[in-house]
Amino acid sequence: MSAYEPATPGGYWRLRWVEASRRRDTTAKTREEAIAKAAELVERLAAGTPTKLASAKGSVLIARYLDPSRRPARGRAWSERHREEQVAYCARFVTPVIAEVAVRNLTRAHLQAVVDRAPTASVAAHLRRCLSALVAVGLDEGLLLVRQDVLRGVRWHPPAEADEAELERGRAVEEADIPTAAAVHDLARAAGERSGVWWRELEILLVAYSGLRWGEHAALTADRVDPVRRRIVVDRQVVETRHALKLGPPKSRRRRTTMYPARTPAGVDLAALVRRRLAELGPDAVVFPSPRGHWARRSNYRRNVFDPAARGAGWPKRPDGRWQWTFHSLRHVFATWALSQPGARIEDVSRLLGHSTVRVTQDLYIAPDADLYDRFFTATA
Repeated sequence: MSAYEPATPGGYWRLRWVEASRRRDTTAKTREEAIAKAAELVERLAAGTPTKLASAKGSVLIARYLDPSRRPARGRAWSERHREEQVAYCARFVTPVIAEVAVRNLTRAHLQAVVDRAPTASVAAHLRRCLSALVAVGLDEGLLLVRQDVLRGVRWHPPAEADEAELERGRAVEEADIPTAAAVHDLARAAGERSGVWWRELEILLVAYSGLRWGEHAALTADRVDPVRRRIVVDRQVVETRHALKLGPPKSRRRRTTMYPARTPAGVDLAALVRRRLAELGPDAVVFPSPRGHWARRSNYRRNVFDPAARGAGWPKRPDGRWQWTFHSLRHVFATWALSQPGARIEDVSRLLGHSTVRVTQDLYIAPDADLYDRFFTATA
C-alpha cells in the first residue's frame, strides 16, 4: 500500500496497492479520509476479501443474506417458512433504512433505526435476530469488517403509545388472559350457529379442553383420535407460508398425546360430540377442514368463523380494537383447567401441553398462592 500527497494545493490524495496481481488505486479528498481508507484497505487485504466490496451498498448485503443458493455457515438450511419470514422482515424493516447506504459506512445508528421500526417487542426480538444473522453473513463474506461493531448496544425503544399487552408478551398468563368457561361455550355455540356447520361448536370446545395449538388442530385427522380412551395423538402440524400450507412436525419436534374430558365444565357431552364427528369421517380425513375439505388457513378461519363467533358471543375487545381473547387463549383454558383437577401433577399437564420443560408450564401458569406471603411472614418473625 502506497499513499501519495496531492500534487497541488487542494488536490486529492492517491492510494495505490496490488491485488490479485493487478495494480489498483483510489483517491481521498483529505489526509484524514486517506488514512481511514488506507486502514480499511489494509484490513480487507489482510483478510483476503476483495477491496471492491468496500463500495457495495446495503442492498448487496441484503441480497446476499437472502440468496437461496447461499449455504448457511452455521446450523441447518432455512425452511421455506423461515425464508419467507426473513424476506418479509428485510422488505418491511431493513431495506428502507440501509439499502442505499454503503456497507463501509454502516453504523449502529443505522441498525438502531431498523430495530426502532418494529411495532412491538415481539417483532423487535425477531428483527434483531434477523439483523444478527445478516451481520454474520456480512462478516463471513467480507462485506462488513470486524471493526464495524454495528449491533453492540442496539435495543428496541418502545414508542410511548405502544400497547402494554404487546410489550408484556412472554410474561406469566394472568386471569384476564383466559376466557371463562361460559365465554368459551358462548363462542362455541355462536361458531356453530353462525357458520351453519354443527362441528364448529365441537372445534372450539375440543381445542379449549385438549390444549391443541392452531397448527396441530388444523392437521388433526380422524385416525389420531381415540374416542374410547379420549386421547389425541399430536405428531404433526400445518405450517403456513404466504403461498402454501404443508405438514411439519409439532412445536419442539416432539410427538405427544393429549386428552380431553368426557364432559366440559358446563356439562356439554364432549365425548359424544367427538364420536359423532368421527362417524362422519374416513380414517385419514381432516377433522376440522376448510370449506373445500383441505387444511384450514388461520387468516380465513379468523375472518369467516372466529370473528363472527366472537361478535356473536359478545367477547370483549381491547382498546386497540382487537379481541381480548384469541384462538390461542383457548389453550390457556385447557392448561388452567387441567392444573386445577384434583391430583393433577404439573409434570403431567406439561406433557399434555407439549411444553419443552416443566419450567415453561410453571412460569406461565403457576402463580404464588395467597398464603405464601403469610407463611413467609410467620416463618421469619
